[in-house]
Amino acid sequence: MVFRYNEASGVQSLDPAFSRNQASNWINAQLYSTLVRSDSSLVLHGDLAKDWAISDDGLQLQFSLRQDVRFHNDTCFAGGQGRAVTAYDVAFSLNRLMAPATGSSGAWVMAPVAQIQVLDVDSLILHLKRPDPTMMGRLSMPYCGILPKEAVDYYGLALSEHPVGSGPFYLKAWRRGDKMVLRRHAQYHEIDEQGHSLPYLESVAIRFIPDRQAAFLECVKGNLDFISGLDPSYKDQLLDADGQLQEQWSDRFTLRKAAFLNTEYLAINMDMLSPSYLGDQRLRQALNLSLDRHRMIRYLKNGLGQPGNKGFIPIGMPGHRTTAQSWSYDLDSAKVLLEAALGDRLDTLAPILLSTTASYRDLCEYVQSAWTQLGLTVKVEVLPSATFREAKAEGRLAMYRASWIADYADPQNYMMLFDSRQWGPKGPNAAHVNDPLLDTYLDQAAGMQGQERLAVFEAMDAQIQSQALIIPLIYDESLRLLDKSWIGLPPHPMNALDLRRVRQVSP
Repeated sequence: MVFRYNEASGVQSLDPAFSRNQASNWINAQLYSTLVRSDSSLVLHGDLAKDWAISDDGLQLQFSLRQDVRFHNDTCFAGGQGRAVTAYDVAFSLNRLMAPATGSSGAWVMAPVAQIQVLDVDSLILHLKRPDPTMMGRLSMPYCGILPKEAVDYYGLALSEHPVGSGPFYLKAWRRGDKMVLRRHAQYHEIDEQGHSLPYLESVAIRFIPDRQAAFLECVKGNLDFISGLDPSYKDQLLDADGQLQEQWSDRFTLRKAAFLNTEYLAINMDMLSPSYLGDQRLRQALNLSLDRHRMIRYLKNGLGQPGNKGFIPIGMPGHRTTAQSWSYDLDSAKVLLEAALGDRLDTLAPILLSTTASYRDLCEYVQSAWTQLGLTVKVEVLPSATFREAKAEGRLAMYRASWIADYADPQNYMMLFDSRQWGPKGPNAAHVNDPLLDTYLDQAAGMQGQERLAVFEAMDAQIQSQALIIPLIYDESLRLLDKSWIGLPPHPMNALDLRRVRQVSP
C-alpha cells in the first residue's frame, strides 16, 4: 500500500534539529522517534520511553526506555545493520540540539535543561534549572527526534539528506523539488490492539508541487490520496459558502474539519518599526479595530475558522480568554484612534510594507483594502517561501503575515514569542518584542502550577492585546480531504501527521 500526499512548501532538511516548519515536522515525525508523543486528545504517551517519573521538586525527569526499538538499517553502522536505541542516543541527540555549535533554531526547546545524566543503557535523567511544566510537552516535538552519533559522524553536513532514525518509516529516495519516498521500517517496535505490526503502509510517496491548485487537480484525478488545508485557488471548488463539501465530491472524499491550535496573525517588527508611526500604540489599536474578521473568514476561508479577536492564545488552548474584550470591527473608533495618533500627518506618511507568501496574498490584500479605508497606504510584498522564512528569522521584515501552530499543549508555547531573551533567529521572538512586563509574567509563570499559572498567561495575553503588539486574525480550523478508500488518519489539534495506522479499505 502506497499513500500519496503533496507538500507544497518543499523540505530543506531532514535533520530533526532543523525541523522548524510543518513540512519538515510531518516527514520527520515518520522518520524519528521521540521520548514521548501526544495523541489527538493532547495526552502524552511513551514513544521511546516505557515510563517516566518527575521528582517532587520538579527538577528531575527520569525516563526508562523500551528495549525493543532499533534504528533504521544504514551504511553509517557496521555492516549496514541498525542497532538498538539506547539512553546514550537520547542524551547525544538532546545535547546536540541545545549545543551552540549545532545552530539549531530549536535550541530553545531545551532551555530548561541543565544537564542530562545517563544512568545506564535504558535509563536517564533530565536535570532542570528550575521546575518547568512544559518540559514533557517539549520533548514530544520533532526537534527532539533521536538519532545515532554514527550518523552525525558519518554524514556530517549531509545528514540533512540522509536521516537515520527509528520511526515507522525510513527514507528510500528523495529527488528535491519533485518527490520523496518513505518505506516501512520492518523492525518498528509498535503493534496494534490485535498484535499486528505497525505501520500498515508499505510506502509513503510525497510530491512537492508548489502550485496548490495543481495539487488539488492531481487529487481529483486520483494521483494523490490526501490534501491538507484550504487554499484560495480551490476553496470554492471544494467547499460551499457554509463550509461544507461540495456535493460533486461527496462520493469520492471524506472531509474532516477539526479545532486547530493555530493563530493566524500579522506581526510588527518592534525593533525595526518601519514606518516609525507603527510605534504608536493607538495606531496599532486602530489597525486591529478596522478589520472585519467575520467577513474575512466567510469570504476568504469559506467559513473555516473563528475570528482571532481575543488575543494570541487560540480557542481550545488553556489560557484562552473567552470573556476578554475583543477586537470587534469598529471602523469609527479606529478612525478616532488614527486621528489621535497622526493628527494632520496622514497625507505625508510612508506606506506600510506587508510581507507574505503567495499562499496568503488574498488575506494580505484584504487587510490592505481595510487599512486603505482608514487613509493609510499599504503595499503587499509577495516573497518566495524560502526568502520569506529567512528574512523573517533574521528580523528583516517590518510587518508580515505569520501563523503559530502549537508545538505542545501549553499556553507558554504562545507567550514565549514575546520573550525578549529569545529573539530570532535562534529563538521564536522573530518580531523582536521587548517588554519587561511580559518577561516578568513569563518568569512568574515558571514557578506556578494549575489555574494560578494560567491566570498569569491570561494577564500576559491581555497586556499584549492592550499594547496591540500583534494583529491576531483567525483562530484556525484544520481541514483534511481524504480519498474514501483510506482510513486511519485522525485529526490532531496541532495538525500533526500520524501515518502509523493509515490503511486502504478498498482497491
